[in-house]
Amino acid sequence: MPMTHRRRVMFALALSALTLPFGARATENWPSKAIRIIVPYPAGGGPDISVRKLAEIMGRHLGVPVIVDNKPGASALLGTQVAAAAAPDGYTVAYITSGLVTVEAMTHKIDLSKALQPVAKVNTSAFVAVVPSNSKYHTLQELIGAAKAHPGSLSYGSAGVGSPAHMAVEYMKRSVSGLEFLHVPYKGAVESINAMRSGQIDFSIMVLSSALPQIKAGSLKALAVTTPARVPQLAGTPTFVEAGVPRYGFSSWGGFALPAGTSPAITRKLFAAIQAAAHDPGFQSIQENLGSVTDVSSSPDQFRAELNDAVRAEESVARTIVQQ
Repeated sequence: MPMTHRRRVMFALALSALTLPFGARATENWPSKAIRIIVPYPAGGGPDISVRKLAEIMGRHLGVPVIVDNKPGASALLGTQVAAAAAPDGYTVAYITSGLVTVEAMTHKIDLSKALQPVAKVNTSAFVAVVPSNSKYHTLQELIGAAKAHPGSLSYGSAGVGSPAHMAVEYMKRSVSGLEFLHVPYKGAVESINAMRSGQIDFSIMVLSSALPQIKAGSLKALAVTTPARVPQLAGTPTFVEAGVPRYGFSSWGGFALPAGTSPAITRKLFAAIQAAAHDPGFQSIQENLGSVTDVSSSPDQFRAELNDAVRAEESVARTIVQQ
């Protein structure tokens, strides 16, 4: 073989070695730079605190910074849509909650099964009905009695239509006839808390992780928790059923997803990092303080199946609310 031809062949082989396996090499080398977790809720709330601690621990496992980027708005749709539109390279991660499932069922502005690649659920949380510390209502029955006597006069806050706080009140209205409230949507739990403290709204049913620090500080007063059993962090607070609301139960979950089209290899690597971080004692301590329970999916496929089931389950309830 002439030398010039041999050189051309060797050059072509070297060029193909550089270009063809680029995607495979990028996957193999992941992560090689900072990872961004988009949290579609304001900074300072329970979900934000939980994710920030998890991100810190994940960064140690992955060897790169894991940064939290808060993008609240539109009942968590804004931040989720930003994450879904990102490049499917594993460097943008979405934090999603059960509230987003309800928003999808109600608005159909995002198709979670097509927009995102589920990775792992990490926790479940109780909710608690709260009022300002100076409220004249000392029990859930007092609040319900006032609402029945003056329909529509009591107001409550949430993170928007279809958010968990909104749905928690809707489920209460289905358990107790004659209840009507004024719904005031905010960007997140922090704004609802501020509105209660300033007297703009009367109450809220919010995730325990957001309410608990304010309850401990004396800014809010707990009336009842939404779980079947009392929670250790508020052992003196009755459940909704104990407080006279029959057949009532409500909780939420939080987890992580990647933009659709992300490689299975990156998804598995991220799942392993989330799983390890979620069982870290530091994260467990944060969860306990916030009143959440660690509940990690066994695999990305299991989380996808749970997500699809949750979307179907919310359709009928969401349809009723939209028609109101």
